[in-house]
Amino acid sequence: MSRTDGRKLVAIATTLTISALGIGTIYLPFIADRDKLRGLFEEGEESIPEGARKEIQAIIKKEKEQAQELAKQQQMFDEQEKREEEERQKQQQSKRAGSMWSSFRRG
Repeated sequence: MSRTDGRKLVAIATTLTISALGIGTIYLPFIADRDKLRGLFEEGEESIPEGARKEIQAIIKKEKEQAQELAKQQQMFDEQEKREEEERQKQQQSKRAGSMWSSFRRG
């Protein structure tokens, strides 16, 4: 390998590096449609097959039902905790005895 071949390789590598940086710096952020590059472009309704659409709707319906059931369970649990806390407060109030000095207080 001669000296000129090495210089050509360095020149090619430098050119490719500068080109890649230029594309990454200028083209991608400002010119290219970033959503399409990321795969986030919106697909029309017609592109989804009918079977898949029905399956998606069934999954969404099932998730909503599960969320409602979970909300009901959480509400019941919260109500039960509230009742238990009220019971504890009633028991604590009944356990409190009057102060032995209460009769000497001036009202």
